[in-house]
Amino acid sequence: MTKPRHAWSAALLIFVLALVLRAAFLLEASTKPAFSLVYMDPEYNLEWARGMATGVWNPPYDTLREGPFFRAPLYSMFLAAIWRVFGENPWIFRSIQAILGSFSCVLAFFLAKRLYNQRIGVITGLLCATYWVLIYFDSQFLLPVLLVFLALAGFLSLSFSLERQNLALGALSGLFFGLFAITRPNILLFFPFLALWGLWAWPGTLKKRIFFAFWLSLSTGLPPLAATVYNGVAGGDWVLVASQGGVNFYIGNNPQSNGMQAVVPGTRASWWGGRDDTVAIAELAAGRPLKPSEVSNFWYAKSWDYIRSQPAHWLKLTLRKTAALVGDAEIPNNAPYQARRAEFFTLSALPLGFAAVFSLFLASFRWILPKKSTVDPQNPSRSLILLILTFLATYSASIIAFFVTGRYRVALVPFIAMGAAVGISHGWDFLRQRQWRPLGMFFTVFLLFFALLKPDFFKIKAKTAEFARLTIAQDHMQLGEWNQAITQLNHIRQRRQLRAVEIYISLVRAHLQRGAPGDSHAILPIAEEGLQFYPTDAELLWVAAVGRTQLADWPQARHWIERHLLLEPGNIRALHLACLIATKQNRPADARSALLRAQALDPAHPAIPDMLKMVGASVPRPPGATAP
Repeated sequence: MTKPRHAWSAALLIFVLALVLRAAFLLEASTKPAFSLVYMDPEYNLEWARGMATGVWNPPYDTLREGPFFRAPLYSMFLAAIWRVFGENPWIFRSIQAILGSFSCVLAFFLAKRLYNQRIGVITGLLCATYWVLIYFDSQFLLPVLLVFLALAGFLSLSFSLERQNLALGALSGLFFGLFAITRPNILLFFPFLALWGLWAWPGTLKKRIFFAFWLSLSTGLPPLAATVYNGVAGGDWVLVASQGGVNFYIGNNPQSNGMQAVVPGTRASWWGGRDDTVAIAELAAGRPLKPSEVSNFWYAKSWDYIRSQPAHWLKLTLRKTAALVGDAEIPNNAPYQARRAEFFTLSALPLGFAAVFSLFLASFRWILPKKSTVDPQNPSRSLILLILTFLATYSASIIAFFVTGRYRVALVPFIAMGAAVGISHGWDFLRQRQWRPLGMFFTVFLLFFALLKPDFFKIKAKTAEFARLTIAQDHMQLGEWNQAITQLNHIRQRRQLRAVEIYISLVRAHLQRGAPGDSHAILPIAEEGLQFYPTDAELLWVAAVGRTQLADWPQARHWIERHLLLEPGNIRALHLACLIATKQNRPADARSALLRAQALDPAHPAIPDMLKMVGASVPRPPGATAP
């Protein structure tokens, strides 16, 4: 039996190694100009935390103050709690996350030690400490750092509960899983299996098992129940945890989906623009304002319509998502972290990727579950390993059911690493005992899986290399480095290897901000080129309409502004431009119509007086006269 002192020494070693690597990455990343920049999901999480911690809600995040949760709230609550204690200090946030991530490596060590032995525990802890993806996400204002901790803490508490037959520890375990659910609700699919497992695995009489299963289920359900009650009472809509489920389900289940890109067809590329568009589309279809739960149900219904009408296409898409989930490529969502990994020595020096760890897990599968002729409920290790395998299966299925990105699978990594550690331990025994045949078989199976998982079948790495250039350009823009941004964006635009509306939008914005001679002439061709590929982007339509107006090309200006107003009928600025164009084309009825629409929206808007002057000056021309 391992001496407790040795176990704690190993735990300390793992913690220090993990923390040193995470601190080294933070110090290295802090030397980059873009280190302090946050956008998209990290910005959302930070701004939500700011509002909860300080009461200061910056638009458009002030919409998060009331109403049901759109996203699960716990991670932003976690940041808000740190904010209240230490104030607004991103370095403190990242440092605490680095400590939490390092502690999670220790939890992985203790869990694997309890289920197998200390050697496997140490290997598991070292794999987690040195896995570059975990190091990266422990520094980001995103969910994985909290998810990994909660999942490991849940299973470790459950292990102690079974061993000691302690209901309180079982309840604590359930609480950890429940908190996971209000961080990322995907785990809800696992909960019925957890309840059934509790009924089966607890030693003793049927009455004791029922009581334990009830206690475990109750504690697991409390956090999501609390979030749901808050949604119903404070938000006026009984949404289970968060209302984004329907939109996310449609993202991964529609005829145009590739299963990996977080875009709803026909919506704007910006975060808030896309969210507002999904609501507007649902309300337009319903013909009335909708509650968040009704918007979610609308998109769920559209997804199921697609699945029923095109089952073969959906099955092919699902297989594609499955392959993407287990492949080596790290699919980006906010930032192309794998493509930019080479910028950081700390990350690039650590070679272990997902394909290697998962191939070791698969090659080790016959040893992961201890051999037993029949399942023994009295063996807590075996029953808990079965539960962990169920978690891996259900959580993976929940990701595939929606859409796949690299960060969604991070919560699975410590448990996959534990299975890989089992194989490494057996391989070492084979080597030490010179058992060449089983060692050769294990290594061969590993290589076969690795050869299958390593190739980038979907060209994700090539595409994200261009995406990385786009994020670098956007970093330059955030820093006010317009020349560098324009150079980078034009390079991407000319190569045509990445199709993204952000290329054109960012180029337009960079030229506008730089304001150098010739920039005004460059903007219109960029916008109109972008509209060839993204004909429904409202920002590009606006820029094209303004550009044609400046050239006095009234027919084309009319074309662009009318298409813009189809997307944004309540945009008074666009109605003002439509009124101007109609006046120049001698269309007084259309000019007056634009004025009346603007007055109905906001009679006190500053554009109204100018529109009144234009309409007053818009006099019908004699027959045969041409518009200017």
